[in-house]
Amino acid sequence: MTAMFRARFVFVLCATVAFANLFAEENETQSVVVTGEDEAEHDQFTELGEYAQPAWAERSRLSSTTSVYVLSPSEMFVGNIWEGDFGRHEKSAHDFVQEIDLGLPHRFELGLENEFGLIDTRAHETSATLEARYAFANWNAVPFNPAISLEYVFGFGKSAHTFERQPNAVVTRLLLGQNFGDHFGYGLNFSIQQAVSHGNEREYEIDQAVAYGTLNGKIEFGAESRYTHETRRGRADEQDEFVIGPSFSWKPTRQLRVGVAELFGCTNESPRVAALFSLSYEFGGAEAVVTPLPRN
Repeated sequence: MTAMFRARFVFVLCATVAFANLFAEENETQSVVVTGEDEAEHDQFTELGEYAQPAWAERSRLSSTTSVYVLSPSEMFVGNIWEGDFGRHEKSAHDFVQEIDLGLPHRFELGLENEFGLIDTRAHETSATLEARYAFANWNAVPFNPAISLEYVFGFGKSAHTFERQPNAVVTRLLLGQNFGDHFGYGLNFSIQQAVSHGNEREYEIDQAVAYGTLNGKIEFGAESRYTHETRRGRADEQDEFVIGPSFSWKPTRQLRVGVAELFGCTNESPRVAALFSLSYEFGGAEAVVTPLPRN
């Protein structure tokens, strides 16, 4: 593990603790006593955020592959995602991504990601990403609730996906999301990544996810897919990867979420299996404030 990675990891931990203390102080001044009966009646999948978005669209990520909408103001999302690709040219590749997102007023959001790669037994720092995200309107004011994301990727080492040097890159993403009824959530992402150093690589990606929330949002069943089209420096051919499979998530508490997915490759360039595991926590937002239900 490099010194640069350790420094950024310490920064992530310090930022998390600082924001946790901040929200803890706010919650102490606005504490609400909620009985077990009240808590059981609140649906953690559909509760509304500051912009009328349901809780599944307020957590920055619908799934490990697909993002939707924006966080509520002053809400913070802290996530860790591990992806293991198996059977790619007889090698296994692993990605570990640390992510912090902060909701701002007027439907803006800022994010920071740090990526660490492991190819066979070789571990290395891969990249760091800065993101700015904006949603065009409150939830359901515009069909599919579009948001746009602009990212700058700082490349440090080899990509765990291509086994080649990770270039600096600019990424533009269109994020779409829609609820169908009370318990179905759908997300669709279109993205273009253009390298700005070490060649002229370009990558197009389409991600989709659907989730069904049950047991008051504590359990989610779903499916997700990822299609990637790559052009790489020094290669005449282009690469197409497509993986698809089921997903499952569990919320042991209102703010803590654990998710798993097993995606299966459908092209020659795809891994045979892409396994994903995510662990996230939300500070603030609809999950942090529970208003007691009215009594008859």
